[in-house]
Amino acid sequence: MAAGWHRWRGSVRQVASPQRYAPVVPGVWVATSRRYATTSTILLDGSGGAIAVDPNWDPDELAAIPADLASLGVVCVGGVSTHEHYDHVMWHPELGSVPRWASPRAVQAMEADRERLLAPLAEYLTPELITLAGRLDVLDLDHLPWAGPRTRVVLHQAHAPGHLALLLEESGVLVAGDMLSDVELPMPDPADEDLDTYVTGLEALRAAVLESRWVVPGHGSPTSDPRGRLEADLRYLDDLLCGRTSSDPRVQDPEN
Repeated sequence: MAAGWHRWRGSVRQVASPQRYAPVVPGVWVATSRRYATTSTILLDGSGGAIAVDPNWDPDELAAIPADLASLGVVCVGGVSTHEHYDHVMWHPELGSVPRWASPRAVQAMEADRERLLAPLAEYLTPELITLAGRLDVLDLDHLPWAGPRTRVVLHQAHAPGHLALLLEESGVLVAGDMLSDVELPMPDPADEDLDTYVTGLEALRAAVLESRWVVPGHGSPTSDPRGRLEADLRYLDDLLCGRTSSDPRVQDPEN
């Protein structure tokens, strides 16, 4: 999570207030929250169903998502949380009682330490929404089990153990979670003191990045330059490891 605000000003179709969903490619829509440039991604299966990836953030924004889906002529048939951090495990009751997938490690972490992981949400959400947060189901497959286009699950340990990304193989869209952001610097897990785990995670993402034509980060703007995002993060980490002052423009953001 990065406390910077940066709205994607691409081609935007106005749907239900307050969120504005923007099409990245046919079947992939992204909205940006007023908080921390956090993205909610909708994947359409082509048969009237939709997957909500990391839906967020404020109660009114969460409440708008079901209406946004209705405006697109679809209903929610599932959810995905890219990792267990509190800003990626939210939900709304009108999205329904559907599978809400996350990696086995993310589900294990949430079950073992739910109260601590969700504690920051008390500042933002109602008790009802906090109760719904983090109710995750194990996704232990190489591909998303849905009716839509073939979507690869890419697992790594950077940022959080069991972090996952989704690569829509046909359209080349990589939904990256808290990786490859234009506003958020790489944020390793606190236990990753030598950055080896984070660098290894970026390398695990490399193959997906090379196959992708778009990347949607969990915070910030979608881009048609996935390789540029990967290279920027690797340069920044190399600067840190070598003790150099980084010229990365994200360093100038006081929230980083």
